[in-house]
Amino acid sequence: MHIYRLVDIARNPKAHTNYQYLGLAHMRDMVKKHADQINQLKLQVCNDSRKYMYALTQLDDFNRLLMAISHNDIPRIHQIVNVALRNGASVREVVNKLEDALEGVYRPRGYGADDLDMATLIFRLGGRQLLFALNQKLCLPSLRTLQAKSTFTSLMPTIGPIRNEQFDQNIQTVVLDARAASTLPLRGISFMVDEIALEEMAVHFGKYNKVGGLCWKHSHIVDPVLRTYDSAVSIAQKIHDGKVHLGKELTVIGVSCFGEDEIYPILAAPTCKAEDASDMERILAQTIERWNISNAATSVGPVWSFATDGDATRRAAGHKLFVKTLLPPDSPLYGTLVNLPGLNLFTGAGEVTLDFDFKHVFKRLCTLVRSPTGIVLNNGRVINSMMLARYLVWLPAYDEAAVTKLLHPDDPQDVPRAVALMQAIIEFSTSQRHIMNNSFSLDIDTRADLASISLLSALFESILLPFIEVSLTLSKQFQYLSRYAHLAFAFFRAHRRSFMSYQLYYDTQTLVKNAAFCLVKQQTLDPYAQFFLGDVGDDPLEILFGRTRMIGGHNSACSYAQALDRLGAAKDIDGVFKRHPDLDPGHRRLKLTRHEGVDHINRDIWKGDIISGRCDLPLAWSRGRDDALAILITSQLDHSHYAFAEHFNTFDIDMLRPFGQGKYFGISTDEFPDASLVPDIPPHVPATPPSECLETLLPDRENGVPVAGCVVEECIELHGDDEDEEVPLTFQEALIAESPADAPSSQPPSQLLPQDLLTPPLPHGPGIRPDDYVLYNDRWVHKQTLCRLVINKDFVSKSLNRLERVREGFTKVNKRIDMSSGRITDQNLFLVGDIFVTILRTGRTLSIGVLRSTSASLNGVSRASVNITTMKALRTTAKITGQLLTVVANQPSPDAHPIFLWDGGYVTSRSVIQGSSQSTERVIVITVPGSLVEPINPEPTFIRLRNDVNADAFSQVNGGQSTWEISSDVLQGACDLLWAKAVDLKVPLKSIATVTPSKETIFPYQRPDGIPAVVSLEACNLLAASDGDRVSICPLCESRVVNMRNHIGQHILRALSNTPEEVALKEPVGNTLPCGFCGRSGRPECAITITVPAKAATTWDTKCVYQHQFRYTSADVGSKNQPCRNLPLKCELCHPVLPPAPGKTTRKTPIVPVSAVWRYNMHEHILQEHEEYVVPGQRDAGLALPANVWKEMRLTDLEQTASRIPKTCWQPSYTPPVEIGKENIPLLISRGSKRSAALQAGPSRPSKKARTTIPAALSALGA
Repeated sequence: MHIYRLVDIARNPKAHTNYQYLGLAHMRDMVKKHADQINQLKLQVCNDSRKYMYALTQLDDFNRLLMAISHNDIPRIHQIVNVALRNGASVREVVNKLEDALEGVYRPRGYGADDLDMATLIFRLGGRQLLFALNQKLCLPSLRTLQAKSTFTSLMPTIGPIRNEQFDQNIQTVVLDARAASTLPLRGISFMVDEIALEEMAVHFGKYNKVGGLCWKHSHIVDPVLRTYDSAVSIAQKIHDGKVHLGKELTVIGVSCFGEDEIYPILAAPTCKAEDASDMERILAQTIERWNISNAATSVGPVWSFATDGDATRRAAGHKLFVKTLLPPDSPLYGTLVNLPGLNLFTGAGEVTLDFDFKHVFKRLCTLVRSPTGIVLNNGRVINSMMLARYLVWLPAYDEAAVTKLLHPDDPQDVPRAVALMQAIIEFSTSQRHIMNNSFSLDIDTRADLASISLLSALFESILLPFIEVSLTLSKQFQYLSRYAHLAFAFFRAHRRSFMSYQLYYDTQTLVKNAAFCLVKQQTLDPYAQFFLGDVGDDPLEILFGRTRMIGGHNSACSYAQALDRLGAAKDIDGVFKRHPDLDPGHRRLKLTRHEGVDHINRDIWKGDIISGRCDLPLAWSRGRDDALAILITSQLDHSHYAFAEHFNTFDIDMLRPFGQGKYFGISTDEFPDASLVPDIPPHVPATPPSECLETLLPDRENGVPVAGCVVEECIELHGDDEDEEVPLTFQEALIAESPADAPSSQPPSQLLPQDLLTPPLPHGPGIRPDDYVLYNDRWVHKQTLCRLVINKDFVSKSLNRLERVREGFTKVNKRIDMSSGRITDQNLFLVGDIFVTILRTGRTLSIGVLRSTSASLNGVSRASVNITTMKALRTTAKITGQLLTVVANQPSPDAHPIFLWDGGYVTSRSVIQGSSQSTERVIVITVPGSLVEPINPEPTFIRLRNDVNADAFSQVNGGQSTWEISSDVLQGACDLLWAKAVDLKVPLKSIATVTPSKETIFPYQRPDGIPAVVSLEACNLLAASDGDRVSICPLCESRVVNMRNHIGQHILRALSNTPEEVALKEPVGNTLPCGFCGRSGRPECAITITVPAKAATTWDTKCVYQHQFRYTSADVGSKNQPCRNLPLKCELCHPVLPPAPGKTTRKTPIVPVSAVWRYNMHEHILQEHEEYVVPGQRDAGLALPANVWKEMRLTDLEQTASRIPKTCWQPSYTPPVEIGKENIPLLISRGSKRSAALQAGPSRPSKKARTTIPAALSALGA
């Protein structure tokens, strides 16, 4: 057994057997086993090495990917990686794709909805060029891709009258096709109508081969197809004759769904604003009719309302159309609405109601409060901006500047500003309740004001909170609206138009009525759906208009074709913003608040319960009435005004008919105008202080009356392409120059239509339609060229800037503009933008002003340039407008004149805000006659290279390195020259523009020591005796007077009658023929001439420095306030009227100026010059005075009494021989004087020669 066991162990040794006991075979097997194990380990080492190398390679690829992403801007990287991973690409392949994308070799395909939306937004806002650039740079979809995968909104133009097919096609393409893919429930429909500005120009629509842009009301009388050149001439002639007009605005009708934010424009028709209420009524009815016929009412929803703004024509049309039928008892709405006492239940066909935009109502309410007349509440207390300015500063959050902005906004169309004002009034009323509740307060006026403001606060709160307080439930919203309706009803009954204009009252009550009707309609249609109160009104259409203006760079000036395209683009943009609200920047002027990021208070952020079926409308209406009663009881209104139960117990009285008898206020065109209308422009800039006269006047050529020649306007720079100005082509040259007849053809002649051998071939090529051309003088001219050069030949572009149009209260850009005044290389042209100087007044200083021209006109036509010779002529019609510049003087050496350098700024003045003591800075812009303009050519200089100026004073200079300079002696020479021209032109001192800068150190220009540098000493001497209006210091008694002629005349009369003066004269009245303006004799400048035309006003001329204008005919009669009748006369004895020639009835007399004689000097003149005639009281021997001569000499009782002359010294009576025997000889009318003729002793006029006085003559006659 042991042997077998040893044999078995030898054959099959155990694994742990010592090697020395193993045989040779076993040792060989063991070696082989270890060799295999070594080979396996070697293989594993190789595999691990390869695995590690692969891992390192992957790490390197990931590192490359990370570096590629971090160091390069790879377009559409998400799309590249996504496509590569879907195709199973490795990281290295992904990196290679990214590298190819960076090099432009690879561009990923496949665009999502977001990509298409972004491309649509870019294309509609920036155009095809921007889309192309971003397609190349960011790999956004190209225009071709966008056109293939998206649908753009396109409107059918209204060419000719408004027809059914225009409504039908737009409803189908814009509304039905856009909603075909969606499964939306039926919605209530609100139509909205408004206008947007349009350039008055005709355009040719190649698709329809017709001319558009003509007003829809009158365009039926023209053929819109341009068949020949004469067709365009015919249209242009009808426009010139006023039979047809170019559209000045675009009437847009849009469709909005309750519960949605979309707006669908279905009509865009150019209008001349000549349509009346009947025309608009027909359009509104046609809109609803076509909506129902197109089956949109069954697929989209029924029409509930028609919304508009405060336009009077649409109000009258809407009233006639939608307030005509009493709601029938079998209507599903009747059971609810009949339980709203006072609600007007009249509707239109289909129970459609009229609606007005609530934001327009907010603005108009604030306009009413801001007006000087204000709003009357309580027992007649007026609340206006002046009152509110005193109280709103009590609020901690408002200082005077903030209150000024609320009450005098720069833009009255600013909705957030209007809402802020209403909220401020509400907040103020709430914070002052302790004063109103203090019945022991002795400040009675304050309590009365606060009581009225409290009522105003309640009124504003009732109409405002339902639209802005997002926590209100639907029932609470209508409770507030009910409270407003009842409050307004009571106040209107008490004060009527003093409380609110008829139009505004009608609009607000109609707003409340429509909201109630629409809520009940929503409850009937779907009681589980929300009813958002912000869906009423026409706000979606306003948003669409805002986007339309945004497309044009906030430029509303566009042609009709551009307007259609922009409306479609705005609709597409609106859709993108609805899908991506985070991209919508909003509209500042349409927001309800100033909170950034919240454009509109919308249904998504409303927190209150607005499910329509949960609102008990009759209960909310009743609670609102009770709230109104609780407010009105505390007022001083008579109870009869708010006896609602009594008033509404009769069918004849409701909210829209507060006085019954079927009378609706605000509808008739003969009623008072709507004072609450918000102007499309900001209010006119308030008048400047009395000390600042900003108008230079030139005397009229014929009668010497000053005419306007210089006004100050808002600082608005208009930039023109002066460098491109050329001599304009003639009409024929323009047509020929723009005709494409010489253009090479892209098609072989064989492909063209057969043509007459004498007719040139039609233009042809890709995109060219032969129907777009007409033949003119053997040339094919494009029809759009005909529209521009024939129909639009008088086209004047509207302003590109809204504030430019509205700042001054009128549209300036309607003036004619001529851009072809000459070539800019002509050295004898004054170009807009040139520097010029003119004379200006500041207090009692007349100095020179340096201005930069901003506009020029000649004969009322604005020009880019004016011929200098024509401009500087004495009787020129040229006017130059410029900004007054600030220049600073250097530090000259003692023997040198100072040099003035422009510091980059403009002289500003303070402009008082109307109705407030606040003022703002505004740049002074002056328009002066060209005759008072002197162009200058300043020299450039480097500021940093000068050591005679303070470089820090030139911070306003662009770049701060260089500017221009002009020496003071040049300015002084120009000042003296312009003053001499003003004297030659007889420009009164009062007619030279007065500048009152906000800083006295800025203007007049000063030397470094503060002394005015450039002045006219002669003019300053005259101003020293003047208040800047007329010479008002009497040279005889040195008293300040208002009317120098009247005052000096009394001095002369007292001297003639030897009546002592009340105050000793510093200088006696002249002895011989004293001047009627200064009372002096023998001065050459006081010589006066007179011109008496046959059928025109009498004019006179003198160089007396004390002269002033007066009404000749009024002065000849005299008055109680101005009794002096001393005026220059034409002596009939020196210049007799010759009888007509034989056989003639009249004789032509040359109208030439002759020497005049003052009336009070006529006695002395006859004594000296006409010794053959009798002078009453002084010479009784001689020929009798003619009746007409005595009539001119005779003094009235009024002027002698006013001069305090004793009756014993009055002028003696005299009856010309021709009057002897006549009874009841009328004397000149004299009026009694309330002022007593108490005289005080004073020195009489010394006499330098023997003269017979009036008292001596009387005593001689008595003897």
